[in-house]
Amino acid sequence: MKKLILSLLIIIWFGLPGFSQKITKQSLLATYKQKMELAKKYNDVVGYKTALFDIISLEGTGSVYMDTLADYYFKSGELVSFILLTDDLIEKRPDDMNLLLKQAVAYENLGNRKEAVKLYEQIYSRQPDNMNVGFQLAWNQYQLKRIEEANQTLMSMKDKKFPEKVMVLMPGVKNKNEQVPLKAAYYNLLGLVSYDLHNLDAAIQYFDEALKIYPPFDMAKQNKAALELMKKKLESEPEKQETKPKK
Repeated sequence: MKKLILSLLIIIWFGLPGFSQKITKQSLLATYKQKMELAKKYNDVVGYKTALFDIISLEGTGSVYMDTLADYYFKSGELVSFILLTDDLIEKRPDDMNLLLKQAVAYENLGNRKEAVKLYEQIYSRQPDNMNVGFQLAWNQYQLKRIEEANQTLMSMKDKKFPEKVMVLMPGVKNKNEQVPLKAAYYNLLGLVSYDLHNLDAAIQYFDEALKIYPPFDMAKQNKAALELMKKKLESEPEKQETKPKK
């Protein structure tokens, strides 16, 4: 009788809430999400990433937290991981221009301009009025010495409206980058391409246009000064030949 009473007490005791909680997928997800928020709050990057993997492992690769992990990789500079993850996302969402653009930037920052150009071309073909993408495409084509292609891209942008407040990062003096208006950067690049296409006068005019838009533009100042000096030397050469004493 005593054994029966004890058994009943044990069953009742362990049957109480808090002593026999069934672990479900939803309860685990709630725990992992709470862990993720706490890690984010306390700037624990390892804990944050671990929690994301825990959530994705439960929800599968269709989880919306795949995008959260991609953003984490991108912002933390883990660009190879970002590209590998976004390959999976783009396979499911090939028309996601934001993902394609971020992947292009990632490839560019890794020094893989060829892959960056492929992606910028893909985006620009679908968004021909996106002047920022057009410029990035032309800039990378120029860096790859694909001058004719860069010129074609720039010419396709010439009569379109540029957003006024968009700034781009350009190389400055003493290895310091400078933020300049997109349209000023466009004319500076047009000047560089024109010079490579042996049109010195047009190149100087384009550098002038860049400086009218943004007078402190160091790169455009240097480019213009260098070409004006070159032009002066070229113009003085025939005079030297004429005054050269005959033998």
